[in-house]
Amino acid sequence: MVNRSVVRFVAVWFTTLSLLACATVMRPVEFFPASNEDFSRRLRWLDYQGAAQHMDETVRDDFLDRFAGNEDLRVINFDIDRIEFRDDGRQVIVWHMLEYYMLPSATVKKERIRIEWEFHEEHKLLPGSWLISTEFPQLP
Repeated sequence: MVNRSVVRFVAVWFTTLSLLACATVMRPVEFFPASNEDFSRRLRWLDYQGAAQHMDETVRDDFLDRFAGNEDLRVINFDIDRIEFRDDGRQVIVWHMLEYYMLPSATVKKERIRIEWEFHEEHKLLPGSWLISTEFPQLP
């Protein structure tokens, strides 16, 4: 007679191996666009708290200090100008064209902004996250 616990163990083991074999492994560059788009959207919507969640904690406070209290800043557009992938797809440099104005002026200003993103992997079996590793440039 076969021990039930051994049968369960073998069944669970084979099920786990089957699931792992069928799972597709996403490379970090494949889910970078979603992070970049969410950051851009939150910046356009003036959701600085939400945008700051995409920043590494070493630069997050500086971003919030400069932007969260700035009620006069209005972002019109934040389009991608160029993207450069580096370090085997774990670092991305993105150039954006930022269009904005500062109240009470209605004059639109354009700035070319360079942002570096890095992929942070917490655990090999869990997906990591893309975080901005550089300070957001000071606006004139």
